[in-house]
Amino acid sequence: MYPFNPARFCRSGLLLAFTVLPGKALEPSTGPFPLAEAVAFQNVVLSDKAAVVKDWTVTFGAMSTRFSEGTASYLLVNGKPAGVFVKGSGSFRFLANDPVMMPTLLFNLEQNTALVAKPEGSNLVLGEPISQAIFWFAGKPVPQLEEMTQPSLAKDYKVTSDLFAQRDQAVWASAPRLLNRPPTGHLMAYRALNGTDAPVVSAELVGATENWVYTYDAAFAGTESLFLQPSVVDSGISRTVVLAATPIGWVPSAPPDPDYRLAHIDLDLVASKGMQGQLKLVETIQVIRPTLRCLQFHFSHLRNGKASFGREAVVEAFVRHVRTESGADLRFDLRGGFLEVDLGRTAKNGETLKLSFEIDGALLDNESDSEFSYWRLTPGRHWFPEPVLAGQSYTVKAKVAVEKPFVPIASAKTISRSSSTTHNLLEAGLDKPTLWFSVAAGDYKPVELVRNNRTVRAWCYSGVSLSSEALLKTTHGILDFYDHLLGGVPFDEINLVEVPYLGFGQAPAGMIWLTKEAFNPMQDLETRIVAGYGAVGGWANRLLAHELAHQYWCHRVKIWSQADNWISEAFAEYTSSLAIRAMKKKGPPVFENIIRDWGIRATQAAPHGTIPTAQYMQPNQLNHSSDPQSRQYPRAILYYKGAYLLACLHRDMGEEAFLRFLRGYQQSFKWYPPSFTQDVPDQLKAATERDYDQWMKNYFWGTGMPQWKPW
Repeated sequence: MYPFNPARFCRSGLLLAFTVLPGKALEPSTGPFPLAEAVAFQNVVLSDKAAVVKDWTVTFGAMSTRFSEGTASYLLVNGKPAGVFVKGSGSFRFLANDPVMMPTLLFNLEQNTALVAKPEGSNLVLGEPISQAIFWFAGKPVPQLEEMTQPSLAKDYKVTSDLFAQRDQAVWASAPRLLNRPPTGHLMAYRALNGTDAPVVSAELVGATENWVYTYDAAFAGTESLFLQPSVVDSGISRTVVLAATPIGWVPSAPPDPDYRLAHIDLDLVASKGMQGQLKLVETIQVIRPTLRCLQFHFSHLRNGKASFGREAVVEAFVRHVRTESGADLRFDLRGGFLEVDLGRTAKNGETLKLSFEIDGALLDNESDSEFSYWRLTPGRHWFPEPVLAGQSYTVKAKVAVEKPFVPIASAKTISRSSSTTHNLLEAGLDKPTLWFSVAAGDYKPVELVRNNRTVRAWCYSGVSLSSEALLKTTHGILDFYDHLLGGVPFDEINLVEVPYLGFGQAPAGMIWLTKEAFNPMQDLETRIVAGYGAVGGWANRLLAHELAHQYWCHRVKIWSQADNWISEAFAEYTSSLAIRAMKKKGPPVFENIIRDWGIRATQAAPHGTIPTAQYMQPNQLNHSSDPQSRQYPRAILYYKGAYLLACLHRDMGEEAFLRFLRGYQQSFKWYPPSFTQDVPDQLKAATERDYDQWMKNYFWGTGMPQWKPW
């Protein structure tokens, strides 16, 4: 664990003033009672009567709505107006003025709606007729309604509110999680309890062709966003189309600090062979935000009842208690993938807190087929309460017990293994701060190879074959190369864990999820094809090299937000290509072919989105339709264009300066708080004494493609 560094977390240069609301602070509750403010927004009361409205407008930020005529009622929370429901003849107008988002906005409109954005100077305008709207206001007066003489709109309001309630029912992949947009009650409770006067305005609009969610959130996420109302498909998976997500009061080159940093977790998990488990978790938290009383965590409490592929029913995990270090119960509320906790007092900036969580139920992503059964706790799915990415930099101590014959595996260094009559037991730990901790279990058989004081272990479900042993040797070879290239392999134990599918990899700290072609590429025709021809230079080797590179680009150097994900994905992709260049029977010709392939794929996709808005892992902001080619655009932009840009930098800078850039980056942010994109040109300048700001503006923040010059 590295020491708390307030200077690093205050680098944005934004000095915010907060006002504490008057009144006595809540004492910690004696049970798991939900936050009163959050619950109140789940029990909204519509005013008894409605008012006739004409030429009624609400304008805030980039959004303007107008009802030429209609009826409206107050939305009452704790007996006071907090919003307005309107039904009638209306329209909205949204002004998009962020050039980084505009290509994505145009692509998403074309792929998912019948609307066409119209140019207005350097901006884009979109809108359509609307028939109902729900508005929420905090930090801005609720518009006054006159002469409440019309009948109640209760039935109409229920239909509309039920429609938009789907936003909070998605299992894990949704725009609210991507945009850090909690349920409305959470957002209002967060603002009230943390004593800020920053405004929050929300509009849920029923349009002629689409349903829209607009949020101006200066209090929590610091963004103004517009997205299409999520449609829940595939047994709870939410498909969401993001149209705009613009910073409020900050710029991408100086992102806002997180509220707090997760510094350490102590985890005790008892799990079944199915989906059920009991989790006891103690989180050590360092407070960063002044006047912090209300904490927001991401926690995906809903699961799908069978598997990632072929899901069936939605099941749930339950938070039973959230307690202080002294054992006092804290108030909390869980919904929509967000866990909101009321500390009962205002924490001090820099204060260290220890919160314990007791969670049980359907915790485990159980992925079963006819061949093999296993479960995993997947990184990035928020299977335990986590802060935003910028607040994740934690060490780990874990104990896992799983029903026999399943064997537990953790993305951490093994301390001990043992067994009881009914369970296999694992104790593991990480003494270096990371993110995306993962646990798995299944009827695995291990084989390991120790070299250079480093253990690489393959966990096989299809039997330990000669190919598995070759995989261990190849892994050591790649790690030896990375040790020379970037300095010091981050973890001295690597667990390679097989999953029974093709064409997939993922890299928690000290753990690599690999599909079966990496473990036994010759087992059948389909596997041979994927292993040998799935990518230029051979899929199996590139997959392994890419995922091993994440130990450097994701864990030792972490990312600040999803907009900075290229520091993880593109840097890992390019680093892996350097490993391919160094391999026997591969070398520079294959390396050149890989770069050309990136360029072809990226050139097709680049006009449709910028790197910070094209996230490959769902949910992404570049939201494709069913067209097979456009479905590849997010990956083509984030991975291939990102890696292609690094290849062009390498060619422009030369071998020595570029390697100095990579090594310098690893040293500058070694186990440090996460890096963000502005750190890239800073590191480039340190390596070359040249300014790359305009280069970044053209190619990273823009849709341009530099010209590749072969070596």
